[in-house]
Parts: sequence; structure tokens; C-alpha cells
Amino acid sequence: MIRRLLAVSLLLAACRPAPVREVIPRLPGDGTANVEAPPTDEPPRPAAKDPWSARTDLIAAPPAATPTAIKLPPVERWTLPNGLQIVAIKDTRLPTLSMRLAIKAGRAEEPLARIGVAELTANVLPKGTKTKTALQIAKAIDFVGGSITADASLESTWVTCASLAKDAKTCLALLPEIVIAPRFAPDEVAKAKQLMLTDISRRLDDTAALAAAHVQNLLWGDGHVRGWVTSAAYVNQLQPADLASWHKAWFAPNNAVLAITGDFDLPKLKADLARAFGGWKKAKTPPRPRYQEPAPIAMVRLVDKPGLTQTQIRVAQLGLAHDDPRFFASLVWNDALGAGGFASRLMKVVRVAGGKTYGASSAFDRNAERGALVATTFTRTEETVATLKLVLGEFAKMAADGPTDDEVAAAIAHVAGSYTLHMTGADELAAALVTADMHGLSEAFVTEYPVLVGKVTRAEAAEAAADVLTPSKLVVVLVGDGAKIAPQLTAAGVAFQRVAFDAPIGPQPGGDKPAFDGAKVAAAAKVLDAAIAAKGARITSIKALRMTAAGTLQAQGQTIDVVFKRTLVLPDKMRMDINLAKQFEVAIAVVGDKGWQLGPGGLDDIPASQLPALEQQRFVDPELVLVHAREKGVAAALVGVDKVDGDLCDVIHVMAAGDLEVFLLIDQQTHLLRQTRYLNGANETRETFSDYRTVDGLQVAHHRVSTGGNEQSDLRVEQVEIDPVVPADAFAKPAP
Repeated sequence: MIRRLLAVSLLLAACRPAPVREVIPRLPGDGTANVEAPPTDEPPRPAAKDPWSARTDLIAAPPAATPTAIKLPPVERWTLPNGLQIVAIKDTRLPTLSMRLAIKAGRAEEPLARIGVAELTANVLPKGTKTKTALQIAKAIDFVGGSITADASLESTWVTCASLAKDAKTCLALLPEIVIAPRFAPDEVAKAKQLMLTDISRRLDDTAALAAAHVQNLLWGDGHVRGWVTSAAYVNQLQPADLASWHKAWFAPNNAVLAITGDFDLPKLKADLARAFGGWKKAKTPPRPRYQEPAPIAMVRLVDKPGLTQTQIRVAQLGLAHDDPRFFASLVWNDALGAGGFASRLMKVVRVAGGKTYGASSAFDRNAERGALVATTFTRTEETVATLKLVLGEFAKMAADGPTDDEVAAAIAHVAGSYTLHMTGADELAAALVTADMHGLSEAFVTEYPVLVGKVTRAEAAEAAADVLTPSKLVVVLVGDGAKIAPQLTAAGVAFQRVAFDAPIGPQPGGDKPAFDGAKVAAAAKVLDAAIAAKGARITSIKALRMTAAGTLQAQGQTIDVVFKRTLVLPDKMRMDINLAKQFEVAIAVVGDKGWQLGPGGLDDIPASQLPALEQQRFVDPELVLVHAREKGVAAALVGVDKVDGDLCDVIHVMAAGDLEVFLLIDQQTHLLRQTRYLNGANETRETFSDYRTVDGLQVAHHRVSTGGNEQSDLRVEQVEIDPVVPADAFAKPAP
């Protein structure tokens, strides 16, 4: 709570540290990685005259080679009696062996109420089985210098184990057990959830990731799985039982493909795999959900993040399925449009001609079902609309005229050549063959890919571009400073919707709160009563409390000293006096549904929009939340067991009116409150309490650590007063 109040006070007092300059990323091409480029505020320079343009003695680059088919090494395929399909490619160039198991279920199969379950399940798979702990698994694979990983994508979940060929028995032992008999231990699930929550919170500071999430939601809508965005609210409600149910539903040998590459003896490998996976029972999987494609409608969403000096721009429309007959022709025209790096039109017009940014690109999803086509760029805030017009103009030109002959030739050389270079290893070939199988494509699709690209003519590329592109029905997402971008859009006559950068994206699980059955409610009541008794029965009758704490606050990459004094007078008065970095004094007071703040920026009333957050802080106050949880109209249920610093704790889910919600973790041995977990906007806050000492008959935690939203406070309580005399004017608004 203290960390959150400090953050609020910093915002209200307008006394933040100097902003850190945003790193400008070089945007990725189709299949490449992000590479940072140095920021600059210099205006674009005029193009320099090419000193080599008149030379006639230069050596010309050779013409591009005619694309040829990929020659596959011998590929062995067989199916075990339980339905597990196996693809094996022998490669003796290195003494290694890799096993990649693909489960045909991923994000696309998740129900709305359990968004994130595929990723969380994958993350926990290597963290323990029915017979091995996470540490035992890690030691076993580290001992042979190998690796074992798991990851979930839109369409599938991959579990990979790699080692030296002589140590293949380690992977043959670990991978089947991880896939067939995972444990989903509560403590490991809790750790994995925290990592996911950290990634989600980082999205608010990563404008590129924020734009990517918004453009998918805007394009597909709230009614399609591809428009759903994993949020802290969804991750928080996932429990070990949800992971076990997901695993039981989809992890079946007849719903999986295993790819083996490396140095192996085939007869021995077949016998080893039959033993390793033979006990995996065939099972019937659920029907796969199907969603109606959204109707193309032109829309613009402005995601308002004040203070940004650049705007992230995304332009999107529906794309193609992997087996679409226009697929290869579209690879060609899209390479010319934006996937071809510096040779592409978007890069030329936005970077070279317009001087608006460092880069621009466009890329297709490559899925079994229809995906998206997304163009990506960024620019200075004042150039937002001008840059957007350049991108939209290139979409329209490509749809109207298609690529030129030279662009087609360059695109064929680039796409076919890149593919051939990528398919030089057995691992890449095996992964491509497995993906082709899952997408209903033949082996010839993998081997003939460069040839099929090479056969595309300019007329075919132009026809596909006219067919696929919908320049009048594109969706646009702009992430930047709304106060500066909105007037540009209005002046250009562009209608748009404006949302806050920290607003939830897509449907949220607010209407999916668990129903508390009688047994869980009764169990929670016993735990809470024991916790109140351990805290000190006096807690139910105190009328006022004053506390002083000191420590540090880490935020925005800086650590500052903090002294925090909090005064409560029940039922509805709260005042906080905060000293920041021994320089700034901030005071915040709330009485009922009104409040004021005083700081270096002056005296102001607290905006009504921020009062609910302060009300939440009063509800989750660690000295009073146990009492609040037993009040009339508040629902509480015992929902599980978790660990805090290695100690077992009962987990109580508490819900009150006004969407107030908190999880209380109460030590099973001491019955003291060890941790609270609750949402602050899109982020989860965790407050951990230790070093309990008796103060006037009450147990008070003297060490308090709060984390969430890339911020952390670490405070030591210096003074506690129970029922102090509080001056009548302590909460009165000062004179201006």
C-alpha cells in the first residue's frame, strides 16, 4: 500500500525525477529481431549526391540465382500405437540430439475465462513432475550441459530438450515425464504467475508492445480470441487446477508431433521412444473453438500516454491463411511494400524521402487460419499524422498498381534466398515439416517454397495485392501524447477513439468472479478469526492509528529515500505526510469522498477519478484489512494454499462492494498476515509483511516490502501509536 500511495503522491505533486529518454528501437522486418538505434532530434539532412553515379568501371553485382528446391536429407516418419506422430532427421555434423514435442493447442484454444492458461502451463511444465522437483530437473539437465524449455504460441505448445547425443537418455527420461506427468506445484505456479505479471506490467512502459496489443484488439474485436489480451486480472485468477485441466484436455499423444534431429541410431531411437512414450494414453480432445472473422471497418485508436516525444504507429488489416492460393504472390508484393528492409517502399518513403523515422516494415502472420497484416513504424510526435498519411498512401498505391517488375525480381531474390539460407540445419527443417503438418500442408510446401516464390509474376503479385489489400478499411493504432496528437487528427478530419494507456485492453474477467460456496466461506471465517486473534482482539475496536516508517522507493530507474507518516481516524479519515529524497514534502488527506493534496506544485483538490484508488488503499490497509474481511456485505473464501518466503499460508479471496478485491495470505503456523495481493489498474501489487512486534497489545509488522508496476518500496516502521489523540484540524484543507 505504501508504495502505491507514494507513487500517487509523486504524480499529484508533479515532482517526479527527470524523465528517462525513451530508447528508439529499430523496427523488425519479417522474422528479424529488434535492434536499437541511437536517438536523435536533428532534422533530416538532404540526400547527398552519389559520387559513384557516373563511374563506368565498377563491378556490377551478379544477377540473382534462380530459386531451386530445398533438398531434404532422409526423413523418417512413424506413429506410435498411442497416436504420437514422429518425424526424425539424422544429422551427424555435430554430436548433438534435439527433441521437439509440439502439442496442437495454444492460445487459440483458450476460453475467455482462462486467458493465459496455455502460456502459464507451458512455463510451469519444466518446474516439477509427480516424482521430480524443479531443482532435480534443473540439476539433471545441467549435469549433461543440455537444455529443456517449453513455450506456448497461438496455435501450439512446444516442449524442447537438447543435449549431446551421448546423453540422449537424459532427454528421453525428462521430456516424456514433464509432458505426461507434470505436478503444477502451487509455489511454482505462483512464481510463474509473477513472471507473467511482470511482463504484463512492462507493457505499459514498452510503447511498441502496447501498440501491438492494441492493434490486435482493434482489428479482431472483443469477440475473437485474437482480440483478447492477457491482463493481470486474468493471470491472477488462474490456479493450479486450471493448469491441470488444460493439460488433461489437450496434452494427448494423438494431439502431438515429436521431431527428433541429430546424431542417432534409428533402430535404437525407435525402441527408446516406444519405451519413453508408450505409457502416454490416447485421449479424446475437446472440439476446437471457432470464431467469426470481423467485418473490415476503418477505425483509429489513440492510446494516450502523456509525455511521450514519439508516436508508435500500427496499421493493420486481415491477412491470409498459410494455405491461401494467393500466399506466395502476397509474399512478393508485401516484400516490396514493407518486408524487404531498406529496399521496401515503406522504408524508402518514411525514412529516406520523408525523413520521419528510422524505419518501417510490414509483416503477415503465418497461421493455419487467416491472420493479420500489420505495418509498423514510429515517428516524432509532431510528425504523427504526416507519417501516417505516408504509410496509408503506400497501401493504396500497392493495392492500385501492385509492385513493379524490378520490385518483383528483388522480392523473389530476397524471399527465396532468405528461406534457403534459413533451411540449412536439421532443426529448422524438422520444425518446418512439423508446422506444415499442423497446417495441413505437404512436405512439398517446405521443399518447393523457393521455387513457388520464384514462379510469381508481376501480374500475379498485382492481382493478389488488389485482392488482399483493403486500403479504405484499415485499422490504425497510435500510441503517444494524446494532447499533441488529437489536434493533428482533428485538423486532418480523422475520427478516432481515445483511451488511456493504462486502461484494460479487450474484455476483462470482471463478470467472471468465483462463486463462493458455503464450505469455503466457513473455512475462511475460521482462518480470519484466528488471524484477528493473533493480531490482537483490540484491532476490532481501535478508533485511530498513527504510524511512521522510513526506507526507500525504487521507481523510474531511481532509488530515493522516503519518510512516510500515516494517520487514520475511523471510519473514513486518512492523512499521509511524505518526505521524498529529503527535499520534497507532500501531504494528502481524504475525508469520506473528498480529499486534497499539498506539495511543491501547490494546493489542489484530489480529482474524483483518483478517489477510488485511495478508497482501495484504505480497504487493504494491513492493520485493518482482516477486520474489513469480516464486515457485513464482504465475501471471503478459502481458495488454496501458497508460500511466502517458504512458509505455508492459507489464501483468502476477499471481495467487497465497489469492485474492492484482495487476496490475503495468512501464515498457517503464526496466523499472522504475511502478504496481500491486489490489482492497481492493470498491475498486481504484492505487499509482504515480516518482523512482527507487539505494540499496545497488537502485533504490528515492522518490515514492509511492496512490489508492482516496476516499482518497489522497502520500509521499516519506526513508530506506531494506537488510539492517539488526533487534532480536530488534522484533516482540514489548509488555506491557499
